Amino acid sequence: MEDPKGLMRVVKFMYGDVASPEGFWYSHQVKDVRGLSEEKLYWVPDPKSLCMLWHVGHIAHRERTHIGQFLQGLDPPLVPPEFEVFGPDWHPVEEVRNAVKSVTDVFDWAAQVRRQSQEYLAPLEPGDLFRELEFPEKGLTVAHWLFITAAHTALHVGKIQLLRALAQGEPDRAC
Repeated sequence: MEDPKGLMRVVKFMYGDVASPEGFWYSHQVKDVRGLSEEKLYWVPDPKSLCMLWHVGHIAHRERTHIGQFLQGLDPPLVPPEFEVFGPDWHPVEEVRNAVKSVTDVFDWAAQVRRQSQEYLAPLEPGDLFRELEFPEKGLTVAHWLFITAAHTALHVGKIQLLRALAQGEPDRAC
């Protein structure tokens, strides 16, 4: 099917490689934390705050749920048990630290989730974007969930950027 409005180009941009012109800079879950120490990744300004590593894992958790379960219709569990700590519920830093083997494992899993999403998106045709879903909310389309997920990612990337600025004692970036 032809894509006269470039819808597929937009979708692939939202989930593309941030290091290339084919990727939206607010769609990459680890770009803003590369090079940070484990100490910084677990740092929180207050015990009631979520750490940067939680946000990275949460982005992957929700992307895997939205795309894997909602769009692909895959049966749970889609998230390995050690990464359930990144689900929709709040978890203190020590609980996150105890749940995962290493920061590298979280980064590797986040990269794997993004590859799985890209593999799902690659063969889609523009008409596929308008397929209505029955689950989790009747009437929403594939396009709705792809854009909900990208917006959700951008929100958490913004939180990562703020936490990084605070942890490093730098000014918060305007945008």
